[in-house]
Amino acid sequence: MELAFLNAVYASGGPYVCAYLDTSRDTARPDREMAHRRRRVRATLAEQGADAATVDAVIAVAGGDREIAGRHGQAIVASRGRVVLTEELPEPPAHDEAAFTALPDLLPLAVQHAPDIRYVAATVHGRPRPEAALPGELELTFQAGTWPSSAVAPGDCHRERGPAGRWHDGAGPAADRIVDLARRSGAETIVLGGVTWARDVLADHLAVRWRKRLVTGSGNGHPVPEGRALMEHDLAAAFRGQLRLADRARLDLFRARRTSRHGAVEGLPDVVIALRRAQVATVLLNVPLGFPDRLPAEAAWPDPADADLEPYGALGFRAGPARAALLGAAVRIGAELVVVPQGQLPLTDGLGALLRYAGPERTASFARLLRR
Repeated sequence: MELAFLNAVYASGGPYVCAYLDTSRDTARPDREMAHRRRRVRATLAEQGADAATVDAVIAVAGGDREIAGRHGQAIVASRGRVVLTEELPEPPAHDEAAFTALPDLLPLAVQHAPDIRYVAATVHGRPRPEAALPGELELTFQAGTWPSSAVAPGDCHRERGPAGRWHDGAGPAADRIVDLARRSGAETIVLGGVTWARDVLADHLAVRWRKRLVTGSGNGHPVPEGRALMEHDLAAAFRGQLRLADRARLDLFRARRTSRHGAVEGLPDVVIALRRAQVATVLLNVPLGFPDRLPAEAAWPDPADADLEPYGALGFRAGPARAALLGAAVRIGAELVVVPQGQLPLTDGLGALLRYAGPERTASFARLLRR
């Protein structure tokens, strides 16, 4: 996945307040529980020395996602008295977290964006007429999204109705409109559900290239809860353990390069070295996370503005939480992230990297700098 959506966070310069909260509204008294969470967050941040303006900014948006039904969470990042990022999380955190730090811990948010697959979901189901003598209607509903983010941040839902008896004639234009939405949204797959015969007729009218990328689900036509994605359960089943097409290609390339021992590294020490040299094109990350919580002592460098290192584009790492430092470095150099279930490709320390080029580490002058 691309990490550009995090650029604005790092541009603010810090220090940061980073909070992950369970804002689910499937409890008996959600407003009362949210008020309690806000008090705890305020107290926790005050103990850590966060400034009042930044804490107030976080509290002001915490729990503001009241329109979203069911279980979900919220990620909030603020700096210098203003919120720089707020996103809904498809899965709430195991427990609320709030920290005042020099570098924001955004890896849990990035992981919840994976596999970042763009799709169009469409379901067609019957709507019986009140008058028993009249034939029933079919309703087609379709929606574009990026899984799993769209589970709690869905796009516009398009709805069309027509007589069931004329569906064979109307399915062709309907398929064209679905394909047009898929093209405009950059989707790589279409997920169809609903009444089996009507769904199959719709599938038959899709172009061959889209039928090859077609996924069928139940799409039983139950009302979509407020703020949730159309066919959410079908999408979760269809994309479980999957990668988007571009990331599959990167994974294949990593396997090939790892075999040849050129252009790919794995393990925390080697990935840190490659990031310090701004040499990483793609970071590969196993879930569940398995690398150490803290960076090794040797990973901490002097100030990255060191003039001797500037010609080589080298990055500095300060001692601190490993996952915050690694993701911050990846964003800074424009690297992408591929989240890989450990069962698909186990990595040393749960971490690997595809390299952009052989790089200056092959030169004697750069090697001397690294040994200082």
